[in-house]
Amino acid sequence: EDEHPYRTNFQRDRDRIIHSRSFRRLKHKRQVFMVTTGDHYRTRLTHTLEVAQISRTMGRSLGLNEDLIEAIALGHDIGHTPFGHMGEEVFHKILRGAETLEGALDGKDLGGFKHNYQSVRVVDDLEKKYVFEGLNLTGAVREGILKHTHLNRHQIQYPNWNTSHLFMDQDVSVTLEGQIVAISDEIAQRTHDLEDGIRAGHVAIDEIRKVDIIRYVEEAGLRPGEDEFLYINSLIKRLIHVLVTDVLEESLNRLEHFYRKNHRWSFFNESIINFSAKIDPLQKDLDHFIDQKIIRRPGVYWADNLAVLVIRQLFRAYLKSPGEMHSYPTHQYFQGKFREAGFRVENGDPSAIQKNSDFIRLIADYIAGMTDSFAVKEYERLFG
Repeated sequence: EDEHPYRTNFQRDRDRIIHSRSFRRLKHKRQVFMVTTGDHYRTRLTHTLEVAQISRTMGRSLGLNEDLIEAIALGHDIGHTPFGHMGEEVFHKILRGAETLEGALDGKDLGGFKHNYQSVRVVDDLEKKYVFEGLNLTGAVREGILKHTHLNRHQIQYPNWNTSHLFMDQDVSVTLEGQIVAISDEIAQRTHDLEDGIRAGHVAIDEIRKVDIIRYVEEAGLRPGEDEFLYINSLIKRLIHVLVTDVLEESLNRLEHFYRKNHRWSFFNESIINFSAKIDPLQKDLDHFIDQKIIRRPGVYWADNLAVLVIRQLFRAYLKSPGEMHSYPTHQYFQGKFREAGFRVENGDPSAIQKNSDFIRLIADYIAGMTDSFAVKEYERLFG
């Protein structure tokens, strides 16, 4: 592509992500609590915006490219499934062959599913807005999106995808901007999941105050007052401050050591942006606390069970009747793959494609792009 007259390539990447349909749908995708639970709980979109805000703050402090940071942050979850991480787990089981959908599939390993890989697939192939495929993003943005979380290379093998500029031999992003987004994702999750859990009544203030990192925050100046609402606000604010400050101080030390050893400020083949040895175990302990006390609560489990039911049933329905999928990508697939075979969805035998790995992956693409509410509506339409 030609250079834009007044935007950098990273600004253009950011704008293309924001104007994509996949980005808009994040508004109606669950973070921890179902979107219908209440108006003030985080969604996948508000989580994304918080990651972008924390990332840019740290990037500016370190003098990094804020446009690159923002583009990665806004796109990092663009391929996430409906129903949060439980939805992701269901897709992974189906595409690894661990779930045969009551015999509808033969148990073949099709490469698995992970939302960071799916996010790259969305921006590379699935978004249909321009004359070219996908959004045509820069390599640095694509690589940062992919590596905002673990690669799990031994379990994930996406078919026929472009690995150029992704540095697949490196577990962490080779840019500091990508590493900042990855750790900002963790900071945002720890803090907003804790706040949402408190607001939902899943965990009491007295119980939270027993967690080591909360004690650390209180020792740094936070004191519980009579107003619980104000205490929670102050707690989350100070917790973010403690985590961000620790990352900045630790990262500067690691940067100095890296430069002395390598004499360069580019292509970082090791983790530079990270927590200190003091704070890292404390934030991991907080993550465990949130998992046990909030994520695994019965109310959240109910949503998880709904995810399993809806995704499994939709997958089986589309395998049996491909014509039920009414989307542009679906029709593009049929036109490209089956025109020469004379296959027609409307009157053909779907058994001809039910074992086709590309078609099965297409079903995953279609359902993974749904919002929580649309997935439930599709389930109700198909099963009453």
